[in-house]
Amino acid sequence: MSSNVNLRRATALTGGAFALVLALAACGGGNDSPEGAVENFLDNGAEDMVNAMLDGDGEKAADIAGDHFCAEDVTAVEDAAAQFEGMTDEEKQQFEEMAGDEFSMFEDLSYEIGEATEDGDTATVEVSITANDETTDETFDLVKEDDAWKICGFMSA
Repeated sequence: MSSNVNLRRATALTGGAFALVLALAACGGGNDSPEGAVENFLDNGAEDMVNAMLDGDGEKAADIAGDHFCAEDVTAVEDAAAQFEGMTDEEKQQFEEMAGDEFSMFEDLSYEIGEATEDGDTATVEVSITANDETTDETFDLVKEDDAWKICGFMSA
């Protein structure tokens, strides 16, 4: 498979993951509420998960995802990580160059949790994220799995 095909495939599979990169920052939370689950991921999982994927450590990326994502999204992370595992160092470098400022956002990122809406075992949480001097509004969809709130559907977005 050519380098360009590998790069396009990795880009497509990790599109959701890097959309999540837009949603990273610093506070603390647990998975006992929708807001807490989002905070927990942003504070304790997102950066590490993306770095594990970029390092080609699919097992670590999937393990981190399992703490924060629904089962469907964990599978998507595993698929994306597998693409990076098969890339050469040169292909990974090309991918990181194509991504540009996406990875520097961890250095200057903040977020504000907005409205949360629960409906049984599903919920949404609005989050305003500021990174690289740009603010975006994101909506996190969550489901309750094994009595814990998990982000779901973000990897397919």
